[in-house]
Amino acid sequence: MNRAGRRAFDQAAGALIAAFEQAGPFPGQEATPALLADAVRQCFEICRQTGDSGETLPLEAVDELGTHALECLSDLGLWAYQLRLDDARAAVEDLALEMAEWTIGHGGRVAVLEPVVNALARQANATGDPAVLARLFHQACAVIAHAEPGPADGTEPAQQPWLMLHFNCAIIATRTQDPARMNAAFDLLEAHLPGHCAAFYTEGLRESQKTVYGDAVRETMRSRLAKWTDRH
Repeated sequence: MNRAGRRAFDQAAGALIAAFEQAGPFPGQEATPALLADAVRQCFEICRQTGDSGETLPLEAVDELGTHALECLSDLGLWAYQLRLDDARAAVEDLALEMAEWTIGHGGRVAVLEPVVNALARQANATGDPAVLARLFHQACAVIAHAEPGPADGTEPAQQPWLMLHFNCAIIATRTQDPARMNAAFDLLEAHLPGHCAAFYTEGLRESQKTVYGDAVRETMRSRLAKWTDRH
């Protein structure tokens, strides 16, 4: 976590802790914002020390550290949602995306998806910059490649982040209007969640009729939809 990220996290954590204390007490609640924030700081301090020393952590340690940090950030995001602190939730989830990147960069697996998916979606919705969208697309692809796969039907509530990760990746790719990125994202969707392809392409083709999209986007959507509707 860089200094700017640390300041953003400290500000978000401070707002969460204050709101929690004002709204409480919450009897029997052990995972308080204060304890979760301390745990996150400890995780990021280990990441910093590892980077400064050039030490290579065993993959088991990378997975354990990444999972623990993401679980704590996910819980903090839930507290922010419950306490209606949208800015704090955004800051926490953006850090979850950073933690996922650190985990991937060290060869680990991303075991907690929801805050990461939320960050990708929010950042994509907040921009129309092609360069930013391209970066978010590559981040989404990297998370897919290093996540624990969900079931192909995507129906279990616990696996909804896996489904939304693919949808967001495909939507971000479409917004770049680059056929290569679109086809890469669509290939991932078709490989991992085939049962959702027809519905996604139907909605995608309808959305692509907007004037902001070019003919290449419409043609790509049209050909993908035909592939999945002609077989039924």
